[in-house]
Amino acid sequence: MKKNVLRLWSAFLVFGLCAFVTLAYAQGLAERVKAKAEQAKTELQDAAQRGSDISAVIEKMKMVKTLGQSGKLAEANAQLDEVLKDFQIMGENMQQKLQGSAFVDDRKVEIKGYDDDAMEAFISRDGRYLFFNSMNTKVGWFAKGGGKDIFYAEKINNYTYQFKGAVKPINTDAVEGVPTMDRDGNFYFVSTKAYKPNNLVTVYHGKFQEDGTVVDIRPVPELSLNQSGWLNMDSEISADGQTLYSTQSYFERGANMPSKSYFFYALKDGDKFVPQADSDDIFKTLNKDEIVYGITVSSDELEVLYTRLLWDKKRFESLRATRPNKNTPFDEPEIIHTITGFSEAPALSEDEQRIYYHKKAGAGRFDIHVLHRRP
Repeated sequence: MKKNVLRLWSAFLVFGLCAFVTLAYAQGLAERVKAKAEQAKTELQDAAQRGSDISAVIEKMKMVKTLGQSGKLAEANAQLDEVLKDFQIMGENMQQKLQGSAFVDDRKVEIKGYDDDAMEAFISRDGRYLFFNSMNTKVGWFAKGGGKDIFYAEKINNYTYQFKGAVKPINTDAVEGVPTMDRDGNFYFVSTKAYKPNNLVTVYHGKFQEDGTVVDIRPVPELSLNQSGWLNMDSEISADGQTLYSTQSYFERGANMPSKSYFFYALKDGDKFVPQADSDDIFKTLNKDEIVYGITVSSDELEVLYTRLLWDKKRFESLRATRPNKNTPFDEPEIIHTITGFSEAPALSEDEQRIYYHKKAGAGRFDIHVLHRRP
């Protein structure tokens, strides 16, 4: 939707204005309006990429179009001055927010030997491996045909990893993704391979081996709501392996993104995980947003990072929340303003001084980026 909006207004600014400025009696003013239109086009793209709210400025652009079609070039010029001033203020406000951000110094991660989409990063508790999944944007969550597969890479440094291959034997022609693992090698992932009316399970567990295989794979059915359309879209196992953090997410038929999603947690009891009744209270500040997902949890479980989708603004945001102890709700979350554009799923590094997340550059592929915690 955001891409369509940008295309619409880019086309208007470049071509729509050109159509009426050529009819203007003042060639000098016409050239100034054309130049401002070009500048506004660039500013609009930059503001949308930063995640700024562009709804108000688009309304002003509609007025510019109306004035231009009426031949009121001077008024259109004045309105464009307002638009450009709005963009300047947006930029200044964003700079102030970035100065107070908890994470800074964004860099793109290189995965040597791999040249495709890389998403849903997870760093092993010893820091040795980067787990991630691919993305086939032509299919949805319930489609067959390689929607996602899980891979891993070995660390060279904080910004470079050597591709090791697929995590075996978990990948199928359905969706496999969102890998997570505790410090003892207990490996969890999401798969839609068996999702059907009599089996609404998507979370699986196994044991990760040195050769990149997962053994003793079994489902984790106790997390499921057992209601059609609902699924556990992602999960995060605590470092000690005793708590699973997950989502209940609802997908309309054929949809690629949920229409609602909320967090809950489950505690290990024997060989099962028991969803906890106080989840609503623990996550009340996070779940007040309609669509939240992609959670990562610190080793002491006092800090979480996650993604929310704001459908009305067609915007993804990454947030951070903390709490004083494990028995209390999380405080009000704060936006991580240094994560911008189409970006999701921040994941903490082994020392919790960095976060890894995936980001799509324009119409290109998803790459993994890393940010550093501000000293």
